Amino acid sequence: MPPVLCGCGNIFLPAPFNAANVAASSREAAMDMRKAGKARLFLAVPELRESAWMSGDLVFMKLCEEYKRACLRRDALRCSVRSDDSALIVTEQQCHDLEAATIDYVRAHVSFPGLV
Repeated sequence: MPPVLCGCGNIFLPAPFNAANVAASSREAAMDMRKAGKARLFLAVPELRESAWMSGDLVFMKLCEEYKRACLRRDALRCSVRSDDSALIVTEQQCHDLEAATIDYVRAHVSFPGLV
């Protein structure tokens, strides 16, 4: 592929399209979302302490990913020029519900580690 000149004057060489690279990039983005969601959840609910089992637990990590997505939607609505109060209320409730579901899941896992 030929070099590309950016508007800022920098030249870069785009990588050729590779389906494996796209799939790997997608997995990395999902992992980043999970990590960011987990960090945000621990900030919102400090009584949750990270344990070794959490990083390997697919349900917990999926809850973290969905929590992060809900928080991003909420943050976008909070910063929006045009205020949509009903949508903000819905996303606030989604964030709260995901926090509660995650707390319940962690407590059940700690109380009954072999069953959850």
